[in-house]
Amino acid sequence: MSKRPSHRRPGDAQPPAIRGIFQVGDLANRVISVLRERSMAERALLCDAIIDRLLVSIADPAGFDPEVTLSMLRAAHLSDKDIISCYIPEAARHLGCRWNQSEMSFAQVTTASARLQDMVRLVSSDWSDRAANGSTCDQLGVLLVICENDLHTLGCVTIAASLRHEGHSVRLILGATGQEFRRALKQDWYDLIMFSCASAQALENVAEFVKHARMSLRNVPPLILGGAVLNQFSDVQERVGVDLATNDLQMALRLRDTGSVRKKLVAE
Repeated sequence: MSKRPSHRRPGDAQPPAIRGIFQVGDLANRVISVLRERSMAERALLCDAIIDRLLVSIADPAGFDPEVTLSMLRAAHLSDKDIISCYIPEAARHLGCRWNQSEMSFAQVTTASARLQDMVRLVSSDWSDRAANGSTCDQLGVLLVICENDLHTLGCVTIAASLRHEGHSVRLILGATGQEFRRALKQDWYDLIMFSCASAQALENVAEFVKHARMSLRNVPPLILGGAVLNQFSDVQERVGVDLATNDLQMALRLRDTGSVRKKLVAE
């Protein structure tokens, strides 16, 4: 059985860290915060032994093969949905705690996080095709955005994979510039526009994107903000001007404009 990492006590000395948006000390919080919160009972269902094996694999200095690691997880009778929605976020939580406890270096955590992201892409590689081939009234077109000065992408990639697994069509823009965001609005239409924001530094860019969407679209879909930044400000919804600020993915999906599913949004 693995020993669950504990949180640092307030009086503990802080380990050396790279500050600002490059700090990964709260990596797990940033990843988990963009996912729907799981109860303690749900977390208890996770298998410690499998998580231990996953952590060993993604931290192996000799190299990493995502297909071999996924085969190991699937051999343990885990569904792809469970791998993405439960085990990869839990592994990320462990990485964050190990960083906080100085058990892993910045480079080790960064490498392991990138490997988790590779696994997400591999697992969900065929989900995009399924969403493209399916066409139902319940299918949503979602634009999911991380601004250019917000570098924590694992949570957002995981959200995109979860949406695609449910059959939705997702356009994901990582490190989006203003030009890329404007181009996305002109090239397609969306039932929801979602922003993931982990740092306060990126809020200004999100606010600019929200302002542009409201000014340029004839039919503005719900604009939603999620991410760890919600834990830093109580008035973030008013600061940015979105319709909803939440880390509950299902709540965000319920905000969709059901009447806009067949409606094309046109940027003027």
